[in-house]
Amino acid sequence: MKNIFVLLAIILNVIINDVNAQSSENNKILIKMDHSHMPIAVPSHIEKPSLSLLLKKDTMSGYNLHVQIQSYRLMPPPTSIVNMTKLMSATVDKQTGFVEGHAHLYINGTKIQRIYGLDVHLPEKHFKEGLNTISVTLNNHGHLHWTVDDKKVVSTLYIDNNLKELIKHKFESFPVTNVN
Repeated sequence: MKNIFVLLAIILNVIINDVNAQSSENNKILIKMDHSHMPIAVPSHIEKPSLSLLLKKDTMSGYNLHVQIQSYRLMPPPTSIVNMTKLMSATVDKQTGFVEGHAHLYINGTKIQRIYGLDVHLPEKHFKEGLNTISVTLNNHGHLHWTVDDKKVVSTLYIDNNLKELIKHKFESFPVTNVN
């Protein structure tokens, strides 16, 4: 009888450890996932954010990008939130009533960095000779990209560094209006 209890204790221990190991591994997978290509809708009762980009050649090297936003709180993720569910949700700034988060910068389709402010220097090393693209998306604190009516909030500049007129074309899903 004692042997049966020992055997059951061993089996139970193996099962519990296996479940804990799987749970821990699933959490690691969740943390490592790239959420930047997943959408999150701006709640319908919240004013839709707008995004536009301005670009100027830097006097030393590279380019200076100015991010124009309306109805959006651009900020780094709060350090106090450790709950992944909360990071992945639609958060609204209590003072402004706008959705909040940061932006992602892409050059030629490659994610370069997060943006927490309105001005960013773009080093020349990220650009090839000729036609290049610069895109910025608005993202929540969990890196999901904001959408309005199932459209990503994005602005893209198509530039040709061989031409005097740097910007060849621009696309803005929700352009900034009434810039002061």
